[in-house]
Amino acid sequence: MATFRRNRLASALIPLLGVGLFSTALLAQDASPTTPSGTAAAPSKDTKQLQQVVVTGTRQSTRTVAESLSPIDVLTPADINASGATDIASALNTLLPSLNFPRPAINDGNDAVRPLTLRGLSPDDVLVLVDGKRYHTTSLVNYNNSIGRGSAPVDFNSIPISAIDHIEVLRDGAAAQYGSDAIAGVVNIILKHGSAPGKNEITANGGVMDKGDGAQNGLSGSVGIPLSGPQGSAPGWARLAWNYSDVMNTNRAQNTDIATTLNPGNVNAQGVPYERYGDPAVKTYQTLLNFGYDLTPNVELYGYLNLSRRDVTSNGYYRSGDNYRNATAIYPNGFLPQIINHVNDASAVVGVKGTTDNGWHWDASADFGYNHMVFDINNSLNINQYYSTLDATGVGFSPTYFNAGNFTTKQDVANVDLSKEYSPSFLPNPVTVSFGGEYRKDYYDIGAGDPNSYFFNPAIIDPVSGDVAPGGSQVYPGLSPQVAGNFQRHSEAAYVDLETDITSKLSAGVAARYEDYSDSGSTRSGKLSLRYQLTDTFALRGTVSNGFRAPSLAQQNYESVVTLLQDGVLQQVGTFRTDSPTAIALGAKPLTPEKSTNYGLGAVWQPTNDFSATLDAYQVRIYDQILYSDQLNVTPTLANGEVSGAQFFVNGGTTRTRGADLILNQRFDLSDWGKFNLGLSGNYNKTTVLDVTNPNFGRASQGLLTSSTPRTKYVLYGDWAIQNFDLHANLTRYGSIIRRGDDANGDEDQFFSARWLLDLAASYNLDAWTFTVGADNVTNQYPTKVAPDNEYDYGSGLQYSALSPFGFNGRYWYGKVTYRF
Repeated sequence: MATFRRNRLASALIPLLGVGLFSTALLAQDASPTTPSGTAAAPSKDTKQLQQVVVTGTRQSTRTVAESLSPIDVLTPADINASGATDIASALNTLLPSLNFPRPAINDGNDAVRPLTLRGLSPDDVLVLVDGKRYHTTSLVNYNNSIGRGSAPVDFNSIPISAIDHIEVLRDGAAAQYGSDAIAGVVNIILKHGSAPGKNEITANGGVMDKGDGAQNGLSGSVGIPLSGPQGSAPGWARLAWNYSDVMNTNRAQNTDIATTLNPGNVNAQGVPYERYGDPAVKTYQTLLNFGYDLTPNVELYGYLNLSRRDVTSNGYYRSGDNYRNATAIYPNGFLPQIINHVNDASAVVGVKGTTDNGWHWDASADFGYNHMVFDINNSLNINQYYSTLDATGVGFSPTYFNAGNFTTKQDVANVDLSKEYSPSFLPNPVTVSFGGEYRKDYYDIGAGDPNSYFFNPAIIDPVSGDVAPGGSQVYPGLSPQVAGNFQRHSEAAYVDLETDITSKLSAGVAARYEDYSDSGSTRSGKLSLRYQLTDTFALRGTVSNGFRAPSLAQQNYESVVTLLQDGVLQQVGTFRTDSPTAIALGAKPLTPEKSTNYGLGAVWQPTNDFSATLDAYQVRIYDQILYSDQLNVTPTLANGEVSGAQFFVNGGTTRTRGADLILNQRFDLSDWGKFNLGLSGNYNKTTVLDVTNPNFGRASQGLLTSSTPRTKYVLYGDWAIQNFDLHANLTRYGSIIRRGDDANGDEDQFFSARWLLDLAASYNLDAWTFTVGADNVTNQYPTKVAPDNEYDYGSGLQYSALSPFGFNGRYWYGKVTYRF
């Protein structure tokens, strides 16, 4: 079998490598280093703006933002730090209209690892790179009725902001260039390099919500260290970045007075029970060390090591004293179970790159990623175990603290990339020829919890309800040894990429890629990109590509039992592997890769040196999309009476996403009044479910894809630098969303209105010091409150929907002090 797979891979590589070798031979007809007669397709000198060279979506070394064949955003540290956000994803959410990072609550482990979406597509469809190298995903599946349901996305917040030089966001399909997951686009996080004086900094920050909760403080920084050579020179450098932050939880439930749990009926004067509904408490410890060292004038050793730990305390729903899941002997007034997630994350890259005497650029690297997520449960009990251990006095036993198990992902990647510019006689400009290969191995582990956390005796009847007493630690039942396991797969890939300015006005790029997975077969993808400079100030660009995403190991092997709110009642719901007897009995089949076709057409206009405008329309169609099924009723004999509902992953249907991005930027030189930058950006995005091939994906689940992220999002920003002051304003409009129910008439749907959020910040620069004060959501906006007939969001006094694209915390005040040296 192994020989057969190697032969199959080789047979697929030969055509691709043949294309590259044929192109190399053809272009070698004129590999002279002399300057070509043509000129690059770029705006004239007087109309160049934002001419930062980009490395994402191109393998040419001189492409700028304006010259890019695909739409790309470049976000600087000033952009990222222009809000009170202390994590990357929250900062991006305020900057990019095409990106959304909601703040759901009572979402189990996804309170700790929140999903990010680009262009309204699944979080799994966004490829994340760090310094151009593939970053690993998390180990947790998002199984709740919230954005990104069914995904196991990258944890953006495992990387300290202080380590980042800038971020490049490619808003285009790029599977042919980078491989699986790059359907919606690519986020490339570029780290700070070098050790030059003046680039070091330390920042202390603090803030608090307008309601008085959610206080946070932190200390971050970045310091460069020269690495000296044998003669006292510094052929290398290292840079250490770190971040520590302590964030308290918030609570926006209708009744936040825990003292009401002591009253008869456990409600306040309005008859509403106590709940805690808001952001979790989070402690974060992060450090990142990256380095570069010149082994010879043409060979550099490079790499980075990133270590992160987050301790996150979230919670479930409050169990009142008279709830059938409570034992009054342990909790006379009921209890609020807590999920304590310990998230350990590590990544490392080491590589060698250089240039040969005849102009070949080569890069060989090894990449390691690791994510480990522990579920500890506090303030809980196992009611099944309690009734199983009743003594003569009618009192049983159950622990109140459990280790419910853990999830782990690991990723090993080896890459070899080669590129060279050729100058053929029949083209006016050089052609960049790139090709390479990748080997990747993925691991996914599920670790069992302690026996008390999953104890379940199906013969134990709850004397209150008369049903089988639920087993396991409440809020998150422990993972049993039957669920635990180790899973792995490997894949091989090869690609070829050609890019050139065909004439002084026309630029083109073509890429092809082949990948072969040990568990889901092989796939091919390609991409064609064109850009035409109609005038010195106006250009058109377009792309056509197909892509793919292999089912993640988490989607294929995740299994657990959780407690979810169903029609106002807590129910045990199980997620089962597609190869489990329970899932097979319900119609599950092995997962296959989802396929996509991407089309993009855009325009770039730069009439002056200080103004730029881009408009890019797109369509993404995804076939055999991997979806998380609806909850199916389970008979007691099918799942041993432990759960009342079951779910699993399916290749469930076909979706189409259409939209457009508009970005306008204007710079003003106000002479003695400083410099002023003004920008407006907007995104329109609509996803349609074209076909449902699995009946276990109903209207409410489809609504999470089609109407639960804003169809429109606008960002208006202004930056004014005058003397020692920097003033910033950011006005974001989050469009309306709809929570859809399963009722075909839409009687269960709820419409949530659009909201405008204003962020303001002011900084004063004094020598090496910068002092900043600011406020996010200055006008203290909250989303529409949930309606009583909203079965997914309403219950127990929960006022706001978990779908809100900006959360529901209200106004946030903050301050920062930065010292640079």
